[in-house]
Amino acid sequence: MTDMPIKILHVISNLSPRSGGPTTVVRSLSAYQVMALSDVTICTTNWGQLAVEKKALNIGVHENGVTYRCFSSESPLAFSPAMYKWLGRHLRLFDVVHIHGLYRFPVTAAAWWARREGVPFMIMPHGCLDPFLYSQSRYNLPLKRIYERLFDIPNLNHASAIHYTSEEEARQAAHLRLRARPIVVPNGIDWESYRRLPQRGCFRKRLLLNDQVPLVLFLGRINFKKGLDVLVLAFSLVIQKHPNARLAFVGPDNEGYGSKVKRWCEEKGIEDKVLFVDHLGPEEVKQAYVDADVFVLPSYTENFGLTVVESMACGCPVIISDRVNIWRQVEQVKAGIVVRLDPEAVAKAITRLLEDRETARTIGTRGRQAAEKFYGWPSIVERLTRVYRDLIEIRRSATSCR
Repeated sequence: MTDMPIKILHVISNLSPRSGGPTTVVRSLSAYQVMALSDVTICTTNWGQLAVEKKALNIGVHENGVTYRCFSSESPLAFSPAMYKWLGRHLRLFDVVHIHGLYRFPVTAAAWWARREGVPFMIMPHGCLDPFLYSQSRYNLPLKRIYERLFDIPNLNHASAIHYTSEEEARQAAHLRLRARPIVVPNGIDWESYRRLPQRGCFRKRLLLNDQVPLVLFLGRINFKKGLDVLVLAFSLVIQKHPNARLAFVGPDNEGYGSKVKRWCEEKGIEDKVLFVDHLGPEEVKQAYVDADVFVLPSYTENFGLTVVESMACGCPVIISDRVNIWRQVEQVKAGIVVRLDPEAVAKAITRLLEDRETARTIGTRGRQAAEKFYGWPSIVERLTRVYRDLIEIRRSATSCR
């Protein structure tokens, strides 16, 4: 029985690359689960923008062994009657449902149908339960709390398990006193795609920078939680010692937050030393990591920090705040520098790595080793498969005892 393939249904509101880490995680995880002989379907919508490029709506399309079901949606909640109907007809055919995110209709619908059909389901909040985000919501906070109490909290409490990506994330959710079983399994990367890295220079050429210019990199969504205000202040201090240094902000500005960042740069008089680059493709992202002298993520909160692991995999030394939830693991193996969320502390760490190239190389090497050892998908898929089989067996035993 334990060797039989598992039929897995992943549900996520959208798969647009501009939506950040969860979309990358679901795509990569699913592909590796197929390699591990599971039968995997991703159910999603075209909310925000076309979620699965070149894939017809409401029709199953196969890519790398994964079946994609993409449905039309409406409103900010990604409401999708077509998805609801499909889930009602087909969810019962799966052994386990892995739900990604909160506060959206696809998540709510999938959990409701799983509860109704008696199919074990696991919810992966992707950082949505962090208390910091509770006080910093971009949406109407009272409405969000009502939605949470009516739908998300009951679904979380009735889930077979809640999938956290770090012990830190699990601790942050403790204030909700959720009854579901917590499990901690990290996100992963496709290590094989990082085994051979691109040559240094392509990204710098795009920015019109030569190899001698110190380059500080931020890569991710241009979003309030990323601590970009702290990074701008920190870089304004770095410039005092290294006036030829440059800071590159790389990532999509889905919410118009970039205008604030640019204004802060102008206020500090460093606008001519800061570069903005929109969303990059996977290979271009690697080129950015390889060309950077240091990667910085001074987030106010960060559920996991996939870009941190990607940077480590490319051998780029990382500086992260102690609000990035994998900071303990990074610090433990000395694969990066962890700082408090303070401009002077961030500036000191950047300056250290720009001036001490030997330390920077050592940290970069340790980071690359840690990325391969701890965050490769095969071992993570193996751990998740054991969790899935356990949840399936528990549900089967409970059903047989009725």
